[in-house]
Amino acid sequence: MRSQVLLAAIAAVMFFTNLGGTHLWDIDEAIFSQAAKEMLQRSDAVVPYFNGEVFPDKPALMYWMMISAYKLFGPTEFAARFWSAIFGVGSVLLTYRLGRLMFSPSVAFWSGLILASTLNFNVIARAATPDSFFVFFSTLAVLVFARSATRDQTALLASVKGTVPFCSATILRMVPAAKSGQSPAVLSEPQTIFEPSWANYALMYAAMACGVLTKGPVGVVLPTAVIGLFLLVVRAEPIERSTATTWRGLLRHLLRVTGRLCSMRHFLRTVWSMRPLTALAVVALVAAPWYVWVGIRTDGQWLVEFFGVHNFGRFLNAMENHRGPIFYYLGALAVGFFPWSVLSIPALLHVKRQISESRPWRPGYVLLGSWLAVWVGFFSLAGTKLPSYVVPAYPALALATGCLVDHWLREPSALSRVWMRWAWGTLALVGVGMAVALPIVGRVFLHGDWVLGLAGLIPLAAAAVGLFLSERGQTRLAVGALATHSVVLAVALFGFGAPRVDRFQESPRLAQVIAQNTPADEQPVIGTFHYFRPSQVFYTKGPIEQFESTRQIPTFFGDHPASAFVLTTDENFEQLSSILPPDVTVLEARPRFLHSGKVLLLGRAKHGPATATKSASQAGSALH
Repeated sequence: MRSQVLLAAIAAVMFFTNLGGTHLWDIDEAIFSQAAKEMLQRSDAVVPYFNGEVFPDKPALMYWMMISAYKLFGPTEFAARFWSAIFGVGSVLLTYRLGRLMFSPSVAFWSGLILASTLNFNVIARAATPDSFFVFFSTLAVLVFARSATRDQTALLASVKGTVPFCSATILRMVPAAKSGQSPAVLSEPQTIFEPSWANYALMYAAMACGVLTKGPVGVVLPTAVIGLFLLVVRAEPIERSTATTWRGLLRHLLRVTGRLCSMRHFLRTVWSMRPLTALAVVALVAAPWYVWVGIRTDGQWLVEFFGVHNFGRFLNAMENHRGPIFYYLGALAVGFFPWSVLSIPALLHVKRQISESRPWRPGYVLLGSWLAVWVGFFSLAGTKLPSYVVPAYPALALATGCLVDHWLREPSALSRVWMRWAWGTLALVGVGMAVALPIVGRVFLHGDWVLGLAGLIPLAAAAVGLFLSERGQTRLAVGALATHSVVLAVALFGFGAPRVDRFQESPRLAQVIAQNTPADEQPVIGTFHYFRPSQVFYTKGPIEQFESTRQIPTFFGDHPASAFVLTTDENFEQLSSILPPDVTVLEARPRFLHSGKVLLLGRAKHGPATATKSASQAGSALH
């Protein structure tokens, strides 16, 4: 209990520190937060809208949670991110429970801490996006399966072992074998194992159905595939492993396993054992009502676009330039799972080695391998690639790394000096890269802000301390240095570094200028010309009309003589300067966030043209 409380406290500090200290980041945060706000304003909990139009990107569960936070805290950045942080803490605790069930309390603690302190998990736990919700429900489904699949066997194993790891048929069959003096190596066929009750399967599929309400069909397809692949493997394996001591015996063993895996009968029996009819019934009961309702309300438009474009379309084709090679997620995991990714290679090798041996924890490793293979393999084949797509595999990778850390602490020689030096050297290189690159980025895009480069000193210091301690054989202190560094780095980057970067976002400042120049008795009417950011809608309280033709601009200002504003860039201003009404001025010119050039706000000053700083033509000259 104390370990769980400590993990929850650490995760809460990491995810809630300055959670509302930055404005919404384009594109995803702003668009989802605004969609939830529009549902609240319309008093419509069924159809998501963004900028006044039906928004078919994501299902409704995330919006419902945001709406509840808006009602509690107001429509603020903190409220939009509140439930993401809560579900982030929840995923850390679920990972702890899985580690304790499958391995040991020590593995459980390290796995939870590792998950909480990786970079990309911090991003999703602090972002107003569906990813934190999705990780939670996917992990919950796996936990329900693992817990219920072994519950009936607990008393038997506890009487024999004193502890109850996530056990396989091999270990179950060892019990009668031990009583009769027979060696487990000569046991024959496996018994049927991992058979949760109907109620537990229903609970597992209910968790997946919540994933369907969060991100769509992948919420049930991929967690089911993880558990299905695990069952296919453990049920296909012959128990007799004594012949696998020679190359010929090992080849015979692998051929037997492969043959049974590829058996259609074995596949169908495994699928049927997972109660597919229960899955259909539960998902239909939990998720289908909303999908049917939104389909009726939009005459099928939402369903066609959601399934056709945002699911099948994203898988088959690269959308919004989010493409990458087949090995894209190797790099994404190396960056997103940092700093613990410095141990990923030895951790995965450790998993592979444990799977090849008959040990009490072996089924847990098989589950971790299945988990990683399904998520990374599926999205590696997809046309659209984003780092967040494989974050639901982070709990599995955290558990694998937690197993390695636990093994390393118990047996310091388990991790060779080569791997230790590789890990600390990689950490040092990243620190040097941050110390050099971040000031350059600050100089180019953030008005010369070089302070962010100081964050590079954190991994540099951790690498130096860790290498010194590990070379002296002080393994526990070395691991503690890595863990402390991971927490400090995440808090420094997201709790304090992000607000420094946020100062240069242009949408909130432009929204303030619009409010200052809008007559008290009118509402601003806003358009954009070849420049649009979802955060503009959130901060200006939209909607915002998007113009593609220069001919629309004079008409727009003529129809709204006192409260019309247009957002554009200095590049596009040339096309407008000669056709704007004479009283329309450049009210504000802001550097584009993380881009070259400027964003211009065109409109009439609140007190008339006499107070305007620049006419349109003067502004054009000044910009050049």
